[in-house]
Amino acid sequence: MRKWFVLLFILGIAALPFSAQAQSAVKFSSLQIQLWPEYDQPSMLVICEFKLADGSTLPVNVNIHIPKDGNLVAVASLFNGQLIDADHSIPTIDGDWKIFKVNVQTATTYHIEYYAPISKIGTERQFNFVWIGDYAVDDFALSVLPPTDITQLTTDPSLNSVTNTDGTTSWKKDFGALSANKEFALQINYNKTSDRLTKPGSQSGVQPSQPIGSNTPGRVMLSNYLPDAIVGFGLLLMIGGGFYFWQSGRRGRNRSRRRRSPRVESEGDGEAYCHQCGTRAHSGDRFCRVCGTKLRREA
Repeated sequence: MRKWFVLLFILGIAALPFSAQAQSAVKFSSLQIQLWPEYDQPSMLVICEFKLADGSTLPVNVNIHIPKDGNLVAVASLFNGQLIDADHSIPTIDGDWKIFKVNVQTATTYHIEYYAPISKIGTERQFNFVWIGDYAVDDFALSVLPPTDITQLTTDPSLNSVTNTDGTTSWKKDFGALSANKEFALQINYNKTSDRLTKPGSQSGVQPSQPIGSNTPGRVMLSNYLPDAIVGFGLLLMIGGGFYFWQSGRRGRNRSRRRRSPRVESEGDGEAYCHQCGTRAHSGDRFCRVCGTKLRREA
């Protein structure tokens, strides 16, 4: 019996490396990083697009690291040529990083955007990008879109200058494969003569799948609530009117219950009246001709 326990213990120890390997089995077929300094904000816009390797088991959670002072603005997946919001966890701080999980449910490209601060001293700018390298990557590429009003830009490691189709110039390089747990770092230095942004007031990132209009779900418009407001106002008028008529009828009933004060039992010239019903008595009457009450006469 003891031999069986020893054998099971040895097998359990031997299985630990395989378990750890299964947990890190996530692999990227491609990873593209775009760095847009001072594009639509006075900071660095980092765009990360990745796709899992063919044959990956789905769904699976992928851990993404961004700087602790970074501002996550978009997590999306590509569907029918459009970016739609993707399920992800709330970032949690771990040392110098924020970590969040992206729930990868389909074999498509996933898109992440965040802003990170740029170090500025006078006209000099510096930014350090780091990819932690939690997962192996078959094809890793990086590009930098230089901002306006720059006089010099250098990167370490160096990138290649490429002219884009729109006439702008970018610095790009395909670094090929990256092994798991291998960190990649890039430092950018440039001089900028002004604080002017490349696209001030622009809105990068995930766009709505259709134009926003009066029928867009969730859009707050006065016309949507006008019918309800009219119905509510009518109900208030009905309730107020009913209360008014109820109070009016109540006051009328109270007035009808008030009895007139008895007329004087006798007035000048010997005229007398019944103190009970007010009927005028004839001379010599001792009782009321109407109600039969004994009359009271002044002495």
